[in-house]
Amino acid sequence: MTVKDAQPKKKIAKKISERYLRNAGQYYLNRFPASSKHFEIIMTRKIDKSCRDHPDQDRQPWIDHVREVVVPYFEKLGFLNDEMLAKGFFNSFKNKGFSKAKIKSRMIQKSIPSELVDSLFLTGFNDKDAVIKFAQKKKIGVYRLTPYADFNDKQKDLGKLARAGFSYDVAMSVFK
Repeated sequence: MTVKDAQPKKKIAKKISERYLRNAGQYYLNRFPASSKHFEIIMTRKIDKSCRDHPDQDRQPWIDHVREVVVPYFEKLGFLNDEMLAKGFFNSFKNKGFSKAKIKSRMIQKSIPSELVDSLFLTGFNDKDAVIKFAQKKKIGVYRLTPYADFNDKQKDLGKLARAGFSYDVAMSVFK
């Protein structure tokens, strides 16, 4: 038997226990910020993997346990705070010059409740300010270092603004 023929051993997940869920949750939250909903999804994946490797375990009671015990435990400790996480993401995306549409999309992708996302936009977010910040960072439009050589260069920059989620009218304001 050669080394090439040898099959790598499959790593078997640990059996689910209260201690395992708390340790795994703490390890994850020490590395990544997460919303409560996203954390539930991550822990459900762990439970599913363990239940595949240990068919004698019942999946549903552990999922309920995560929702009813583990998530509130980490919320009480301050590891999970959807409001603070949302404000942090919002300010970070705003400072990057993201459009309202892109910020909303990214935050919903991070499993932040849409009501919380909508409440952050009530603070006076403006797409025109965001497009200026984006154009300055990417050196687009009037912030370009050299004049446009041809129509295609301007179209490429307009494409960057469109992919960033800005409407045509807002994007064109950078070229005036």
